[in-house]
Amino acid sequence: MRRVLFFIILSGIIIGISADPVSLPQKEGHVFSNLKDEYKLVSYFLNTNQKLYYTKLDTQNKWEYLSAFWEVQDPNPETEDNEFQQEIISRIKYTNRHFSHFIKGWKTDMGKVYIKLGEPFEVLELTTEHISTLKPKDYQIWKYVISNYQTYLFIDLQQHGDFRFIFCDGDEQGGSKEYWENLLDATFDEESLHYWR
Repeated sequence: MRRVLFFIILSGIIIGISADPVSLPQKEGHVFSNLKDEYKLVSYFLNTNQKLYYTKLDTQNKWEYLSAFWEVQDPNPETEDNEFQQEIISRIKYTNRHFSHFIKGWKTDMGKVYIKLGEPFEVLELTTEHISTLKPKDYQIWKYVISNYQTYLFIDLQQHGDFRFIFCDGDEQGGSKEYWENLLDATFDEESLHYWR
């Protein structure tokens, strides 16, 4: 009985994570029908002042604020579709397929960066050395060339595919972790974080 229950629960989790979000539960003009999810998505693009303003709004005005965000981002208001929103939905689908680990891919650290900036210009997939009691850990460096150069460093601390953000350069809102260098070994080459490598 326990095995059957475990299998049912595990199947539900796997189906929930891996299901292709073709039919995202949308509210007209939005990506999600759930205010919490819609705000989480939009918050990837907001600065601190915009986020603070949002928190002071009531529910109806929050929905209107999020609607205004999508309208402003529409590169061609003359068309029926919001091409920017369609691109974000496409990125959500990609992140859910590639970055889902315990939570939907679009909510992960890698998902957040991918949704905001798209496909990286360059990806370095590396592994730390085996040092004393510490096991080797996989990490990735994502590089972007947009209006400026941006670099993001993610590490898989538990070695189960859930890469966590620890460092960025060129993104004022990124906020590197203070201890990020301690998570890597002495062989880590900081030059790999630069765009010219």
